[in-house]
Amino acid sequence: MLRSNSSSLRSKASDMRKIYVVFFVCISQLLVGKNAIRGVDLYFKNNCLTLSESNKVKIVSEYLNLGEGDWLYFSTASSKELQNNRLLAFKNSKIRNRVIGAFLKNNGIKQTHLTYKYNPLENLWVNKPSILKSSVNVKKQNDKGNQTARSFRNIDGALFNLPSGNSIEFKSMSFEGFSEDRITVKIKEYASKSDFVKYGVTAFGDKGMLETQGMYHVEATSNNQKISLRRNTSYTLKIKEGKNEMPFYSFYGKEQNGQVIWSKNAQEKFYSESPEDFDGISSYEDGESKSDFVEYTDTVFVDNENGELEPMLIRESSRIGDGLVGQFSSLGWINCDRFYDTKETITMKLKIDNGISDQGYSVYIIFKDINSVLPLYSVTNGTYQTPKIPKGSSITIFAIQSKENNLEKVAFKEVVASDQKVFQVLSKKVKKDEIEKIMRDVIF
Repeated sequence: MLRSNSSSLRSKASDMRKIYVVFFVCISQLLVGKNAIRGVDLYFKNNCLTLSESNKVKIVSEYLNLGEGDWLYFSTASSKELQNNRLLAFKNSKIRNRVIGAFLKNNGIKQTHLTYKYNPLENLWVNKPSILKSSVNVKKQNDKGNQTARSFRNIDGALFNLPSGNSIEFKSMSFEGFSEDRITVKIKEYASKSDFVKYGVTAFGDKGMLETQGMYHVEATSNNQKISLRRNTSYTLKIKEGKNEMPFYSFYGKEQNGQVIWSKNAQEKFYSESPEDFDGISSYEDGESKSDFVEYTDTVFVDNENGELEPMLIRESSRIGDGLVGQFSSLGWINCDRFYDTKETITMKLKIDNGISDQGYSVYIIFKDINSVLPLYSVTNGTYQTPKIPKGSSITIFAIQSKENNLEKVAFKEVVASDQKVFQVLSKKVKKDEIEKIMRDVIF
């Protein structure tokens, strides 16, 4: 009789466990909707309550490979632990879940993406955001090393010959106000891939990857107040040696969450310059026709290290017809760009130092054969994901992390964009004054 009752109790307990499992699955599906769910078993040797290095690597690897919006849950008590001492296994599981939660938060995952559920054993669940944030922000906005400034009367207009050889011209009465108003224009130029990385300004458009001929930020003031262009007025950007068979357009940028997002203006297409664009032509004795070249000579005022304006003479020459000319009808962020179309694109994933880091990196894709630099999306502080990039392109991944005590951490690797799911790169600590040299060696 006792044996029969014992068997009956075991049967009922088994049925209850099945009900719990069904209930758990149903509730889970309701909570996460149609998003995929994946479970991961973590092994803790000898009832250990801390995370081993192998478990840490497994956690970040599984999370990196999770789809956007999907869920991952961790099982932290083995069947053997449950058989030996169920009550202790339950207790240890809760402790381990809190340890995992702290590890994930320390690696950049927000508390809002963590939750604890029961089946009836407690599990830690983590959700990957549907939209990943860029790892790159615009930085060093107070740095005047790339700034050219000049003051002039509104009625006179001004031509800015920039250090790169490119130029921006404002015609007479381009700005709101009176003819005798003193206008001060400050132009920041981002002409090279090193500039893009140094200042965090990337070629990321609202509809995909851009190939750029240069990025600029233009600001105008009068009497210490910001001013705008007159209505139906535009100014000219000339790109030296920017001739290309593919058309380029005027792009305007807006800062969103610390990143500049570029949008195309299809009505403002760049065109090749012609001799009629120039007032003076220089002659040459090397067999070239004197009408083939134009020489620019100008004095511009740039900020020195003390924040003071000092004159700088610029003398440049270029072949007529090699440049591009475009019009812009507003100030702020401007760009000479085109969307880079390719038949096949892929997404790649990156782990820095096995993906474990208590501080995030700014991570860039630098294209060798395309004048473009893109940001990577941050998954955790040590794991990153590329946007869609052309398959087969030669790229350099460059990551930088600011540290204390005059140190930086950098990581870089040259790769070919391929179907490789995840690639690894190791970081190293360097002094801040070494960064410029490293960038010159790595970015080209």
